[in-house]
Amino acid sequence: VSFLNKRVSAPDEDDHKKLTRAMRNLQKTVYLKLKLESDGSGVIHWWVDASYGVHSDMKGHTGGTMSMGKGSIYSVATGQKLVARSSTESELIGVHDVMPQIIWTSYFLQAQGQKVSDNVLYQDNMSSMLLEKNGRWSSTKRTRHINIRYCPTLDMWADYFTKPLQGKLFYKMRDQIMNIAPSSEFHSSMQRSVLGTVEKDELGTVANSDEGTDDVRTEKHVSFSDGSGTTRNDDAPKATRSYSK
Repeated sequence: VSFLNKRVSAPDEDDHKKLTRAMRNLQKTVYLKLKLESDGSGVIHWWVDASYGVHSDMKGHTGGTMSMGKGSIYSVATGQKLVARSSTESELIGVHDVMPQIIWTSYFLQAQGQKVSDNVLYQDNMSSMLLEKNGRWSSTKRTRHINIRYCPTLDMWADYFTKPLQGKLFYKMRDQIMNIAPSSEFHSSMQRSVLGTVEKDELGTVANSDEGTDDVRTEKHVSFSDGSGTTRNDDAPKATRSYSK
């Protein structure tokens, strides 16, 4: 949505397709609820990621989300204000964009009498992590206590807000952010397609439009008649047809 907001003045056909997919997804998940749970550890978990040069002005996109157990309490997806010269730079800008919220959240919870045992920032870019850690000693006391840890890309929650995820990975991230129970109809194990559209051609071929794939299923029932009233059924990868001897 944040990306499409910048395409209002000069949209193209691809933008229209993205808008259609977004609206269909919203329509399908109108009853999906966010469920929050705390694990009681007092650890604040932050996932921050960035996409390099994805906008028309070559600026990147920042995504971040925060949790204290299950479900995302705070999430942000916003365009970057600076033009980065590499993906590492874009990651650094992303952390800079979310850092005020990271620090403020810790102070706010402590002011409410909540115990904050750790404030962990997860990233999947080793180069940006090294730059951030090497500059730690010149930082202020406000940011020195931030614990930076590596997070595998497949477990990076913030990708949900910066990347055009598709298929199983999209549903996996949504399960984590929304804390969707396995028994829910919206859980990843119950989903096949965000669009949920099915098209059928004149030969009986059913095409299920999935996230980035076309799952084509062809009816395999073929009947043969020997002229005596007896019908024999065989399975073959063809559309339904009848043949007579």
